[in-house]
Amino acid sequence: MFKAFYQYLLDAVISKNECENLKNSQDGLKGKVPQITAEVDNLQVELEKNLANFKAKTVSGLFEETEKELKSLISISLEKYKKKLTEDYKNRIGDLEVTINAAKTNSMKNIQAFLSMDFLKIIDSNIFVKWIDGVYDSTVRYTAESGIEYDFSLNSRSVDLFRESLKFGSLEKGVKIPINSASNWAGKEAQVDYEKIDKFFMSSASINKGNLFVEFTDTESNSKVTFVMSRGNENSFLSIEYKDDDQTVDVTSVPALHNVLEVDKIQTPLDRIYGTLKELETSKTKLIRLVVDGNDILSSGSFRKLALKIIELKKDILKDYLENIKSNQKNDKITVENLKEKLKLAGDTGKNIALVLDLGDL
Repeated sequence: MFKAFYQYLLDAVISKNECENLKNSQDGLKGKVPQITAEVDNLQVELEKNLANFKAKTVSGLFEETEKELKSLISISLEKYKKKLTEDYKNRIGDLEVTINAAKTNSMKNIQAFLSMDFLKIIDSNIFVKWIDGVYDSTVRYTAESGIEYDFSLNSRSVDLFRESLKFGSLEKGVKIPINSASNWAGKEAQVDYEKIDKFFMSSASINKGNLFVEFTDTESNSKVTFVMSRGNENSFLSIEYKDDDQTVDVTSVPALHNVLEVDKIQTPLDRIYGTLKELETSKTKLIRLVVDGNDILSSGSFRKLALKIIELKKDILKDYLENIKSNQKNDKITVENLKEKLKLAGDTGKNIALVLDLGDL
């Protein structure tokens, strides 16, 4: 936990400060470009005035041709100079843009690494997978303590099951879903219609509040089957809905249909999907959403308030660790003095963190 704070959270703030300082320098250079070109234009006006004054003092008109030559030479030379100046400023602004982007990336990567670690208490987590443009797009959403929420994109291809379109038949062959039941005129056993789902592919899946939701679709017939597996303390509860252009059937609520369900042949594939989704959660690729108290802070990259909020939450644990550092003289990797120096780089946010952790003024 201390490493997450020291190495990632503080570095995210420091990189953000660096980014803003560089941006101010860049804006300053951008503001100077019109100023320096205007100064060159003013110089040209002054030089031409001097030429005009000199010509006015001469008795003969011999200087007129010379004036024209000098004015042309001044104009050409100063235009070249202005071009060199603007190119120089453009290059300096461009170099700063590269450095700004690097600082911005560092800040984002550090907050991403921080949130990947077990620093915050997770209240709830949901995993979503959806078939989009020929691939499974997947995301995990976390709801953490103190109104902090964040999403990571996941690498679906890191698990074998989601590397390509997943057909139900590849999990279990020959599964049939009962979709209709009718008694004949003689009152004999009900006649049941089935839909074979081997060719149905998984169009979406999610684990939401511990429950599994999976949708298998057949694009040719515009049919889909939705499975919901609710996990209790010991048992799983399964519900199935079938839908096509003509009907929507809650299969598990109709006794005549539920009684002929091949539950075991359905349960095993769903268990496998559930396990794969949980495995997929470890394959985080990118932080794509970060919300604190309902406010999006990812787009602005302003992680200072988040850092202070988190430090305030975990101050007791961090203070205990700092006491251990003080009493353990052999610890040469992180010292209180090193921490103070790093907090200085974090600017005003670092000063506020120091006060929260009882480190005094920096």
